[in-house]
This record gives sequence, structure tokens and C-alpha cells, in this order.
Amino acid sequence: MSLILDALRKMEQDRSSRRGSAQDLRPEVLRYRRAPVAERRLPLRWISLAVLLVVVALGAGFLTLGSLRGKEVAIPASQAPAGEAPAAAVPTSPAPAAQPAAPEAAPAPGAAAGTVPEPARPPLAAGLKEVPAVAKESVPEPRPGKPERPVQPARRERPAPAAAPAQQPVMVGSGDITVSGIAWQDERNLRRAVLNGTLVGEGAQVAGARVVEIKEDRVRLSRNGQLFEVLLSSAAH
Repeated sequence: MSLILDALRKMEQDRSSRRGSAQDLRPEVLRYRRAPVAERRLPLRWISLAVLLVVVALGAGFLTLGSLRGKEVAIPASQAPAGEAPAAAVPTSPAPAAQPAAPEAAPAPGAAAGTVPEPARPPLAAGLKEVPAVAKESVPEPRPGKPERPVQPARRERPAPAAAPAQQPVMVGSGDITVSGIAWQDERNLRRAVLNGTLVGEGAQVAGARVVEIKEDRVRLSRNGQLFEVLLSSAAH
């Protein structure tokens, strides 16, 4: 009997354990099935929210651009510069009618047959005055006859040359000056003479006298405003 009771007890324990395990598995199975549904719904919400935000942003951008364009178009139309206003039409005056040509004047009866009448002048425009023609000077025609002699220009008298200053009298000889040699050259600054044993040139001073000019055979000197000459190899007494 005890064995039967033990077997019954084991069977009941097995049943109770099976029931408990069945009760524990049911919520786990439900959770496993519900979890994917929750995970799938969560991304759809975020995507729909993002799409809604994008649509709102695009709509706001289009609205702002449309308002700005409307303002830009309204400002130039309302604030147009005064200088661009169309100028008032200026009435043009009609062109003056052409004046009829003046009739040609009839030739005078007393005019010679050989004279040619002057052509009629066209009428002058309004506001212009006729300038009288300058009368041509009558040039006398040359008469045949003896040819006129060309007029010779008057000779200009040349002024008389100024009188040369009167040369002072030249005295020959001087007792204290002796000329013993002369070296004459064409150029005066190269001429030399030996006076009282000294070789001198023109302009030198010898015995109180100044050498004025050295000639080929004599020397001209000046002393106290008087000119005198001393011959070569001689002494004036």
C-alpha cells in the first residue's frame, strides 16, 4: 500500500510541477510576442515626427521667401524716382511756310544793249541782313607811251671815318738807352730787344721808359707821355 501511495504522490507532484511550469511559460511567451510589436511602432513614430518637422520647415521657408519677394516688387513700384517720369510732350511749332520768290526787276530802258543784267538774288532767310558789296577800286589802266624808268633808291651817304687821333711827335734818340740787339717776330708777344744789355719785351720798363713797340731796326719807347725811338746799335746824344 505504501508503494501505491508513494507513486500517487509522485504523480501529483509531477502534475503540480507541470502546471506551475505551464503557468510560468505563458507570460514569457506573451512578452516575446509583444516585444517586436513595441519595437516596430517606436521607429514609425520617430520617422513620422521627423517628416512632419521637415514639412513644417519647408512651408515656413516658402512663406518667408514669398513675403520678401512681394516687398521687393512693391518698393520699386511705389518709390519710383521722379526723374524717370515721362517728360511732358512739348508742342512743336509748325515749320514756317516758304516765302515766294521776289519777281525779277525789269531792266532799265536807258541801259546799254551790251550790258548783262545781274541775276536775281535768292530771298534771304528771316533775321538775316544783306551786306552791301564792297565797291571795287578803279585801277587806272596804263597809257601807252614811254616806259617809266625804275625809281632808283636814294644812295645813303656813308659817314665820314672818324679822324685819327693826332699822333704825338716822335723824338729819335735817348742818351741813357742803347739798343744792341733785336729779335723781331710776326707775333708781337714774341718780339725781344736788348736794351742797355738786358733782354726785354714790349711793355717792359727800362731807365724810367716803357717799351711800346719793337720794330725790325728800332725800338719805340714812352717816357712822361712823350714817344721816342732808339735805333739799333746807336745811342742818341
